[in-house]
Amino acid sequence: MSLGLIPTVEKNGSRKYNDNDRFSFFYNNSYNTTIYGQGNVGNIKFYTDHYITDNVLAVYYDENFEEFIFDFDFVMLKEKGIDFYLGHILKESELKYEEKKKNDELKKIEEKPVGNPDLILQNPGVVSYADIQAYMEKKRQERYNG
Repeated sequence: MSLGLIPTVEKNGSRKYNDNDRFSFFYNNSYNTTIYGQGNVGNIKFYTDHYITDNVLAVYYDENFEEFIFDFDFVMLKEKGIDFYLGHILKESELKYEEKKKNDELKKIEEKPVGNPDLILQNPGVVSYADIQAYMEKKRQERYNG
């Protein structure tokens, strides 16, 4: 059983965030607050952010620390117990993560809009970023071909 790592360490005479705990380091840099390790069960680590006053539970999934926020369900915890509740939260996190991965893959597959390079000269007020890219590509090709 681990009681967590300390959030800061002394380096060169000053206190710096402890980068030995990747999640704590990520959280401290992302939210500019200190998070405290409370321990772990297996490979699941528990942390506390004392500045969050809402009744929420955040789950950070995978190596990229994908964030999923859940309202803390006191009724389910009381009726079903901590084992069921944690299992439920983990299952929901996995489902949300898989759904997010599928959505990310679909976004990659979607066709990128093809720009109209002539629109810049015809009507510059309605030009999109794709149009500018197409115009720049056309000019680059003309420069090398001409």
